[in-house]
Amino acid sequence: MKKVLLVLVIAALAGAGGAFYFIQKEAKAETDAPLTADEIVELSIDTEAITTNLATPSSYAVVQFNILLGDKKIKEEMEKRHPEIRAAAIATVAGMEKDELIGAEGITLLQDEMTAQLQELVGKGKVERVLVTEFKVQ
Repeated sequence: MKKVLLVLVIAALAGAGGAFYFIQKEAKAETDAPLTADEIVELSIDTEAITTNLATPSSYAVVQFNILLGDKKIKEEMEKRHPEIRAAAIATVAGMEKDELIGAEGITLLQDEMTAQLQELVGKGKVERVLVTEFKVQ
């Protein structure tokens, strides 16, 4: 009788563990799914075009960013912090040399730097990505 009870308990635990595994796997798949266009719009902030001098003398850049945030609450918070976003963008771009910004590598570097700066500003929230949506260097 004890062996039958033990087998039933083991079978129940194995079944529960398997069910838990598949439920967790399905939930993870839903969270890893790419965002729809509507979700991206809902979680994004666009900056206005920002013009600032570069670290290279007699050079300047005009940039605009699209910032994708982790959730609606963070987006609402960041919309209120618009001046801080602008200041971070100016500081980031103004600290770069003209040669650093040339080509696809330069844009990627700028996006990565802005993501890091904004992540510090957000704190506990998440900056998913920053895209350069307008870019001129002279």
